[in-house]
Amino acid sequence: MCCRGVIIARLQLSCPQVFRVTAKDGSRFQCMESWVKKFVRGNLKWSFCRATCAAQKMPPDAAQLCLHQFYRLALTIRDCAIFHASFYVNIDKMNIIY
Repeated sequence: MCCRGVIIARLQLSCPQVFRVTAKDGSRFQCMESWVKKFVRGNLKWSFCRATCAAQKMPPDAAQLCLHQFYRLALTIRDCAIFHASFYVNIDKMNIIY
């Protein structure tokens, strides 16, 4: 998790004593991944998404599907008069066009 390193660096810079203080039970603070997930979810209201592996399974008619997708994009670009490349945003597996 990339957030863990950022949080550790920030804590060491801002308040390094947090890693030196001993709790009543004798333990010290550890920035574990489980703590980071709880902190990020509870305080920042963020959630972590896992990467998809869509490219692992190629459908047997992949060439035909690509051709149909090309036709849909070409018609959308023509019908909506999209001429500038900056408008081709977020054309992904969900087929959302902004």
